[in-house]
Amino acid sequence: MERRVLLAVGISIAILMVYQEVLQRFFPQTRPAIVEDAPPSTAPAPPSMDAPHPAAAVPDDRPAPALAAGQPAMPEKLIKVETERYFATLSTIGGRLTSIRLKHYRATVESDSPPQELILPGQGGEVPIGVELRGPQGTAVLSDAAVSYSSDVSELKLTGGEEGVVELSGTLDGVSLRKRFSFKGDTYGSKAVVTVSNAPAAYNEVALTWSEGTPPPGPASPTHTFDQVAHLEAHKLKNDAYASLGDGKVIQDVDVRWVGHSGSHFFVGMAPSEPRNPRLWLKLRGQTIEEKLLLTMSQGSVEVGLDLYTGPKDVDALTAAGHDFDRAVDLGIFWFIALPMLHVLRVFHTFTGNYGLDIILMTVIIKVLFIPLTRTSMKSMKEMQKLQPQMTQIRERFKDNSEQMNKEIMELYRKHKVNPLGGCLPMLLQIPVFIGLYTALNSAIELRHAPFFFWIHDLAAPDRLGALQIPFVQHPGIPVLTLLMGASMFLQQWMTPSMGDPTQRQMMMVMPLMMTFMFVNFPAGLSLYWLVNNVLTIVQQYLMNRNKT
Repeated sequence: MERRVLLAVGISIAILMVYQEVLQRFFPQTRPAIVEDAPPSTAPAPPSMDAPHPAAAVPDDRPAPALAAGQPAMPEKLIKVETERYFATLSTIGGRLTSIRLKHYRATVESDSPPQELILPGQGGEVPIGVELRGPQGTAVLSDAAVSYSSDVSELKLTGGEEGVVELSGTLDGVSLRKRFSFKGDTYGSKAVVTVSNAPAAYNEVALTWSEGTPPPGPASPTHTFDQVAHLEAHKLKNDAYASLGDGKVIQDVDVRWVGHSGSHFFVGMAPSEPRNPRLWLKLRGQTIEEKLLLTMSQGSVEVGLDLYTGPKDVDALTAAGHDFDRAVDLGIFWFIALPMLHVLRVFHTFTGNYGLDIILMTVIIKVLFIPLTRTSMKSMKEMQKLQPQMTQIRERFKDNSEQMNKEIMELYRKHKVNPLGGCLPMLLQIPVFIGLYTALNSAIELRHAPFFFWIHDLAAPDRLGALQIPFVQHPGIPVLTLLMGASMFLQQWMTPSMGDPTQRQMMMVMPLMMTFMFVNFPAGLSLYWLVNNVLTIVQQYLMNRNKT
């Protein structure tokens, strides 16, 4: 096989793997729904204890859970919690979190943008953390959404290692409910303990819900926070895009470690404080994503502790929260390469203060480490180039006998001690590094709203100059950095020794166009890395050609 063909295969594999990474991150596949439970049904009041259970599951278009009848109408009281990391608000109506605003992250790149909000109410105003009482196979479901909870606390302000507690208590048709939220001043983690007592025998399960509203239809908004539900089954991370859920549900009787809502840079999740083997319910209901942990009640009572995380996809902060929350940062199959790169990026930042410069420094170091492989590849390509006239003669002489032609070509390689794979293998060895760096840069919360120079104000967003609307390009503006990257790749390809016929070379010159089209909506940090990598390769090729290496 000719060297150029092998090179094309190597580049094609790289593109395919990057493309698969993009699909897995932004368009995850939906797992088949396991229909082993019924959706919630309307229940104005709990059914009698001797009511028969239906033989079949309730149809999936049943309405949302019913609220308890006759709840007293009491004025809503908002409890404000401030820590060093965020502002949180709880409502006594439903005893739920209504707002979590991060102090150190803005909603948009503008300097006057408000803090990033992590709670988007559902279509019916649903917010976390809700409690539902459930009967067998959904024969009855009661929600605490309208329960008026009482609390003696109206405000908490915590710093450093200080801890504070908000206790909420209420009743739901005679059932005693209590929620105890614990906050700490210097972490994104918090705790919740939910206690249910004196529930009728008609209810055998409690569901703890974390509902979020879905993004509005149409192109994703720059302030868009979450687009996937995520959960950890045993040690396997699974993601479901909001749009992929449809009106179906997924229920799993497995070791669910935690559940949450995930986006490019932020994550909210809850995990049982102690192993409980809960079931998981995921459902898209209108513009609301319902995510529930279902646990069995014993003799009408249950107490469940939850560890919560509400913050950025910061690996260190997620690790400190426990429960393998750090797995929410999906670094792909080459995580063992991506994770050290993230740490190196942070180390560089302590000296430069500019993540764009950090990316350039990291690219230079990677390029230096791969100099021996690049040199080997260039030597092999030059040796192959010298043999091109003889190979052309062999092809002409044995054009009607492919078997003999291949024998003669292999003999030519043996005679001149040339390995046809010598130029391809070094390049293939660099593919895992490229993909690892791609996932690291694409997942780095540090790059969000991080400026570089000139028109690049956000390394986590595509670079755009001006406001010109270009077809097939998301967000208005000219992708200057991406165009420079494509031009550098074209120059690099033009400088690469030709190993094949002119037709093959023309085909390979299309590659820069394909890569430019692929990168046009990628984060600027990725385009910067690829541009710098191309420029360094061009300089390296020039020096090797000048020295006749």
